[in-house]
Amino acid sequence: MSAAENPYRTYEALRTAQATVAGAPNSAELLFMPVQGTVQSAIEVLPNPKDPDTRTPYYDQAAGTHHPVGALPISEPKVSSITVRVSELEDWEESWLNVHEEHSEPDAPDAFPNAKWGKLSGGGGDEDDEEEEDDDEPQLLRCCKQDRPRGKNAKLTIKPSKAWDGQDGGFVTVHDYVSALHPWLVRLRGDILGAMGTADGLDEPLGNETDLVVNCDAVHSLMMELRTSWIGHKKGLQVREAVGGRLRTSEIVTSE
Repeated sequence: MSAAENPYRTYEALRTAQATVAGAPNSAELLFMPVQGTVQSAIEVLPNPKDPDTRTPYYDQAAGTHHPVGALPISEPKVSSITVRVSELEDWEESWLNVHEEHSEPDAPDAFPNAKWGKLSGGGGDEDDEEEEDDDEPQLLRCCKQDRPRGKNAKLTIKPSKAWDGQDGGFVTVHDYVSALHPWLVRLRGDILGAMGTADGLDEPLGNETDLVVNCDAVHSLMMELRTSWIGHKKGLQVREAVGGRLRTSEIVTSE
């Protein structure tokens, strides 16, 4: 291997080779990442994975520096890139169909004026979409004033900010991860709320006041949690969630 050749493989290549690869200890699992604000204002760091109540700002405003956790690798082993997806967005189209597909029939359009059936256009983004598009059967495109959420399964590939120089760099750090991931998730917040609303059986997104926090337990496949749920799960406690109107609420169960 030449000095200029990066010794680290991509996260996906390692998984394809059936190598064990996961979040590095005391790196991503320490991150408190609300889906709002900026990296400098919103992200905080836990002292240990089971203490979500004591948090330190990731960015020190007075010193103009980031928390030392930012220099750590995001995964073990180190990776040259990682592609990240959001579980709620991955599942959105299927959830939408589960909610709406029984609302109407394609061969009786006059009986269901609020539904639209037809042929799918491109934009789904997965191999399965190609099979659907070859199907001559009409597909549900719109229902209950909502378009079918096509092409919402967004993904983000994160690469190192420091290239391999023969001795150091070449791997994705926690700072590389959060500085790319957080603004991307904030931009997707509306879609995430839409997907979560659909998952809850609603015809509209969850309310914008929903306090979302990123669950980074699987650094390549993120899940969204309510703040209280995230805190409870970090502590290993049981959490109860409920949906009322456009609001999903949660509480930590201390006793039955």
